[in-house]
Amino acid sequence: MTEHNVNIWSRPYKIPWHDPDFSRRMLAEHLSQDHDLASRRTEFIDRQVEWIHHDLLKGCPAAILDLGCGPGLYSHRLTMRGHSCHGIDFGPASIDYANRHNPDQSRCEFVLADIRRIAFGGPYDLAMVLFGEVNVFSPAEVRAILRKVHTSLTPSGTLIIEAHTPEVVESMGRSEPSEQSSQSGLFSDRPHLCRTESEWLPEQQVAIQTFHITEDGGAPAKKYHSTTKAWTNSELIALLTDAGFDEIATCDNWPCNTTDLKLWITRNQKL
Repeated sequence: MTEHNVNIWSRPYKIPWHDPDFSRRMLAEHLSQDHDLASRRTEFIDRQVEWIHHDLLKGCPAAILDLGCGPGLYSHRLTMRGHSCHGIDFGPASIDYANRHNPDQSRCEFVLADIRRIAFGGPYDLAMVLFGEVNVFSPAEVRAILRKVHTSLTPSGTLIIEAHTPEVVESMGRSEPSEQSSQSGLFSDRPHLCRTESEWLPEQQVAIQTFHITEDGGAPAKKYHSTTKAWTNSELIALLTDAGFDEIATCDNWPCNTTDLKLWITRNQKL
């Protein structure tokens, strides 16, 4: 169990998205049509892109910032609908895929970088942080990211955030241990055993999943952490207000195939 006095955010708390081999294996999960674990399946990406284009942007061309863009599945489609997109992600295989399938390099660009450490540029009419990305950073990092988003938007710019509900984050932390043997998988190309252990830290409202990877052949075991922060509605509103946003509301007509995620829409209040 994690000691209460340990700063969970001071140690490696993410699975290794930036590692080239891990990123290569993760790309296959992004593109899979068998599940919605890394990215949604094409059917729902298409529906959500159409909602962004038609319902949110009213069909008007916009400059869009796509944070945690992965392989560019949203930005590619939005570019083909007439928008200009700037995607940032620190998965090298995903950014390589996004660039290789870029439909228009004059209006769509992808940058390999950590959104915690890069300037976003701008100004943008819309910024997107989708698929629970806001839950996988420390509270201090989320505050800093949101403030950078605020400064990157036009005075009337919009931010949409898709966050995991607190209930689903807690359920992650309270999951029972599990083991799975694989010939290859997300954490290794070789035959291995993956033991997953979960922990819920109620004082910090954080779920920690620890993956213990033991490869066949006696190689040293490896351990990875995935840390997810739960944000209540009131906490998210406070975060966004502190970053300079207003008109903060949830969206009920966002086309989504799960109740585990909720979409928030907020406007820039920069004068």
